[in-house]
Amino acid sequence: MKMEQRFSPSKAVLILILATFTGGLSFTAVANLPARAVNNPIPGIVYINISGNVIAPPPCLINDGKMIEVNFGEVMSTRIDGVRYKEPIHYTATCQKMPTNAMKVYVTGSATGFDSNALQTNITGLGVRILYQGKLLDLGKAVNFTYPNLPELEAIPVRDLNESLVGGDFVASGTLHVDYQ
Repeated sequence: MKMEQRFSPSKAVLILILATFTGGLSFTAVANLPARAVNNPIPGIVYINISGNVIAPPPCLINDGKMIEVNFGEVMSTRIDGVRYKEPIHYTATCQKMPTNAMKVYVTGSATGFDSNALQTNITGLGVRILYQGKLLDLGKAVNFTYPNLPELEAIPVRDLNESLVGGDFVASGTLHVDYQ
């Protein structure tokens, strides 16, 4: 007798925790040697001049500041094959006063033990992959785009064929990053 596990449609959700745009900090340290050359009154001490440029993130609001949820509905454990149950990831980005329209998006998070590019869920042997243009998007790999044309991303459950899945609600989480180039 063959039994199939069912996951609850009400709570089978992938949650992506959002991050805002990231900025960068770079600086250069220059030592003025020797100390006597700069009229240093304290022997053995050398002053260092540090200058830099702080790049502030552009004022963008991702998904109106709300979490992105992807509901897979009812998922049969024996039919999880990396093809079925694909769902779009709906998100928005509203940006003003940007230095450039050249942007990039990527997803990070804890990977499963069986697939380094699938987000880990709370169920052993079950993960969620992110797709871009129907192909696997490696975790941490950026996709370039021109704002305001956001890349279309999808989520799809995958399983470890060496594990027997147990039924129940599942959740995976990751971070959606949107940066400028």
